[in-house]
Amino acid sequence: MITKNNIHLLFDFIKKQKKTKSLKISQKNNNFELSKFSYTDDIIINKDVIFNCKIDKSLKEICLIIIPLLFKHKKFFIAQLGQSLDGKIALFNGNSHYINSKKSILYLHSLRCICDGLLVGVNTIIKDNPFLTTRHIKGSSPVRMIIDPSLKLTNRLNIFKDGHKNIVFTQKVTNKKLKNTTIYQLPKKNFTRCLYKKIIELNFKYILVEGGATTISNFLEQDLLDIIQFIIAPIIIGSGIDSIKLKSISNLKYALRPKSSLYKLGDEMVASLEF
Repeated sequence: MITKNNIHLLFDFIKKQKKTKSLKISQKNNNFELSKFSYTDDIIINKDVIFNCKIDKSLKEICLIIIPLLFKHKKFFIAQLGQSLDGKIALFNGNSHYINSKKSILYLHSLRCICDGLLVGVNTIIKDNPFLTTRHIKGSSPVRMIIDPSLKLTNRLNIFKDGHKNIVFTQKVTNKKLKNTTIYQLPKKNFTRCLYKKIIELNFKYILVEGGATTISNFLEQDLLDIIQFIIAPIIIGSGIDSIKLKSISNLKYALRPKSSLYKLGDEMVASLEF
């Protein structure tokens, strides 16, 4: 049975498959293998991939979203935002706990476990003091990457206390030392694009751009995202921080119209957009 303890092994198995159609996948203990026969249809992906195993009910919807992405892309920059129906990710005072459900948090941790790098802006780290690990499912945590142009981070923050690897991108020339951290100084001009190129140069393949709104908006505006996903909670906030902040346009013909897919995730919806 596919559970929180072995779903990361399934994702790793999917990543290794070159063929993406007419697949029958079986589970033997905690390992996954290709089969010639179909025994069940607990998970079906576009009628091309059949899983001969049962799955924990809380994970089935997550698999139906993530597995097609892994079949289609062998590398990507994916952004994720949890928001209200009216596009708010937090109140003006910063409070965002909780707009989305526990299932959306499980989904976010599943995204983390398929990625080898996780990128956030420094304000997210200072405001929330998160761990940015895969605590809710078993699996490897991605390398944490923090955008910190003026190098405001200190060793008092949680990401420097657990021994997991960090990378910090800054514009500042410094001798500052942060625990478990490599610091890269990048030019101020075209900083975001230089950062993007540096991540690729470092041989990362699956990058989750997790926040905040400014960081994701910068990547979106500069056409550096392959996928962006909005997890939309059935609530209306009315005022607060917008999920996306782009430059104004003069005509709707300039609006972004990417390929889109909609998925159910408990009581919420996931809008997955591909560029």
